[in-house]
Amino acid sequence: MPVTDVPSDAPTDGRATRWADHRAARRTELVRAARRAVHDRGPDVSMEDIAAHIGTSKPILYRYFTDKSGLQVAVGHAVLARMQGALEEAAAGAGGPRERISAMVRVYLEMVDASPHVYAFVSRPEANAGELRGFVSQVADLVVDALLPALTGQDDEVPAREDLDAETLTAARLWAAGVVGLVRGAVDLWLGDRLDDPDDADAGGSATGLDREALALHLSNWLWDGAVGVLRRTRTATTRA
Repeated sequence: MPVTDVPSDAPTDGRATRWADHRAARRTELVRAARRAVHDRGPDVSMEDIAAHIGTSKPILYRYFTDKSGLQVAVGHAVLARMQGALEEAAAGAGGPRERISAMVRVYLEMVDASPHVYAFVSRPEANAGELRGFVSQVADLVVDALLPALTGQDDEVPAREDLDAETLTAARLWAAGVVGLVRGAVDLWLGDRLDDPDDADAGGSATGLDREALALHLSNWLWDGAVGVLRRTRTATTRA
């Protein structure tokens, strides 16, 4: 179904708010349609091709998003919001801290795997650096909450941050930043291989030789054994000394 436009000038009477709401709804509709176009046509699709694919015109896209970077930001914001919600749900529904880390990694990979073209489109840093920084910060906070029970020996509940000593909280934040960076870097390499080899991508694998489940297992084990293993060994050595 083609995406239609609405008048650019809001009425001067009491219907102005209703027009504003209508325009906001149309913008959301355009974002969803553009996401589908990128999913079908690839991350390098032009504004002209996006407009043709969704049944509108380039001037309408430029009216709502100014340029292609503006459209990338809008699509990226919608994708990141969905991903954050899915990560929070995965973390909340898992059992212990190791299961929370594993669940978050798997959800992240599942969402990337569901639409690699869209992920590549919105993750380009020049397009939405601000949104990505905010998203990375929020995901890092989720990882901190997933790690804290193991780091403090309270495996059944997440301790309140105000009750933690500065050393433990700082260590958790540092590891969380590393977790996000490791997962994003590994996914970028894995996804790049798949985009370069569409036949392999259709088979669910990548030129690295890992399918999604294998990559999830590797990342989960590395993150857990690294973050928790190193810190626990350090604490044990300090206690014995």
